[in-house]
Amino acid sequence: MCKRPILSRLAAVLAAAAIFVSGCYHHLPFHPEMDSPVVMQCRQVSKADRAGYTVAMVERAMRLYDARGREAMLEYYNSAESVDGEWYVFVFDENEKLIALAVNPDTLGADLRGDTGVDFTGYRHGEAIAGATAEGMWVDYFFLNPVTGTQEWKHSWVVRHDGLIFGSGWYQNLPVWTQGEPGK
Repeated sequence: MCKRPILSRLAAVLAAAAIFVSGCYHHLPFHPEMDSPVVMQCRQVSKADRAGYTVAMVERAMRLYDARGREAMLEYYNSAESVDGEWYVFVFDENEKLIALAVNPDTLGADLRGDTGVDFTGYRHGEAIAGATAEGMWVDYFFLNPVTGTQEWKHSWVVRHDGLIFGSGWYQNLPVWTQGEPGK
């Protein structure tokens, strides 16, 4: 029995894993305070992979929190420079209060299970987001896209990390059926 094919496959898998782990966010905006080696450790991703880019935004926020602490993370993610088009990070604290949202700072302190967590259809996405786990999960709902100024279908990746809920999302403009327009 020859062990070479097994060893060569194992070597290929390990090489692929090393490349994956050593990659970084070449396509995320550069920020000198944020882009230390500790914060940058992650996979390479581009905006063409909208879901992957969203997950990368959340991972990067959690790494900043771990590397620099809560205050540095909040300072950055409550600043306009943290926004990348339709992508931005939102963070809820241990009491499910909004503590980071650069695109609408007037909502800081809002309760996740309150009006902030209900879309225009009445769907209570805040309750779904509150169920975030350490493994992460997707939550889909309608939300105001800050780039277009319209309510659009938002796909948010949310992760519970050290008691906080970190999230980001991407938008999909879907036609909205309204009562009085059946079949359209």
